[in-house]
Amino acid sequence: MSIPPETIYHLKDASGKHTITSVKRAEFTELHSENLGVDNGIYWFKINNISQPRAILELQTSHVTTLELYDNNGTLVPIMKDTRFPSYFISKDLHSFPLYLKGDFPLEAYFPITISNEGVYAKNDRVNMLGIGFFYGTSIALLIATLIFFFIVKNTKFIFFAFIIFGILLSVIAQDNILNFLGINICNTFYLEALGHYSVGLMAMFFMVFYLKLRSNQQWIKWSIFSIVAISTFSLFFFIVTEMLWGLILVNSCSILATALLWILILRIAKGPKRYVLSLIYSVNLFFLVNVFVFHLLGITLLERSTFDGAGIALLNFTLIAVLLLLSFYGIQTTGVIMKHKIKRYVEELKELNTYRNIQDTDDDYLESLIYQFKLENIEVKILDDIAKGLSNEAIASKYDLTTDRLNQLTKSLYTKLGLETSSDLQNLAF
Repeated sequence: MSIPPETIYHLKDASGKHTITSVKRAEFTELHSENLGVDNGIYWFKINNISQPRAILELQTSHVTTLELYDNNGTLVPIMKDTRFPSYFISKDLHSFPLYLKGDFPLEAYFPITISNEGVYAKNDRVNMLGIGFFYGTSIALLIATLIFFFIVKNTKFIFFAFIIFGILLSVIAQDNILNFLGINICNTFYLEALGHYSVGLMAMFFMVFYLKLRSNQQWIKWSIFSIVAISTFSLFFFIVTEMLWGLILVNSCSILATALLWILILRIAKGPKRYVLSLIYSVNLFFLVNVFVFHLLGITLLERSTFDGAGIALLNFTLIAVLLLLSFYGIQTTGVIMKHKIKRYVEELKELNTYRNIQDTDDDYLESLIYQFKLENIEVKILDDIAKGLSNEAIASKYDLTTDRLNQLTKSLYTKLGLETSSDLQNLAF
């Protein structure tokens, strides 16, 4: 059985002391899996030959630092410029085979090495650029829409959504090597990736604290998510200091777990068909998140990974966020309309109350002027008010527990002080 010319062999340089001269004498083994998980470190790869006269060798990962390609003569092959992932142009006429590729993989031992002819590479590159344009265009448009919603309704929930989008975007930027394509050289984009994942978990906690009301039997979710974010914070600093893979795995796991707890709480609140639809969306989302950001780092493959995995998951979440944005905006608008009607009703009630109050105030002011002017006694004031309201003598006497004679005396005294002769004159005088 003949061996395909592009068969790749690998060797782990545990000591890191191999040179191009010494590695030629080392024993390589065939690479059967491109993902060896936590078995990270420095690796050498041997390519015996290529099937085409000219080809492009590409390593489709951002989790690699030192990368060098040598031909059999020990000549260093220059890396191509303006590419998304590290790429090399190789030719049977220019290079002597076998070729030796050296790479340092500080995180997961993941080697997605592809060898394709120039036509296939150019076609894939165009497709990649189209996908990149679509993804970042969608991301920026969604971010702008979120900020517009915030300025329209002044609701801080949209600021939360903006931070979520930014965190996801930061993670994807670090993973898909777009910075390398743009010529922005950052030593390690791993930190940006970890920070993006961490911020998503942090925003999940903030959303739960500020926008969801927890019942007494749901307090365990709050304390669980607090604990998870605390572990994630420690893991982030641990990863930044040590650059160890387990720090990134912990950050990713904690962020996914915090998000899952938030989704569980939302599902408990949701009712009817909405709960089942959200359950399906969240389940699919969690499967891809765990597969790409946890299992992949451990070398466990549930689904083969591609360069669009991170962007695909981000688009799925962006779609979910867009739906939540529209629902939130609609809910706020509906609430605003209801509040406007309530305020309008309250204003009308206040106007009626003010009208009544103005009438009462006028009556009170008029009575006070009469009291001050004619030096009326307290009981005379009360009788004056009742006569002005049209009450009969019997009703007034019964109201104040007065005899008929006593009421007549008070009434006569009142008439005398006011200079009136009959109750009809008093009613004309009173308001």
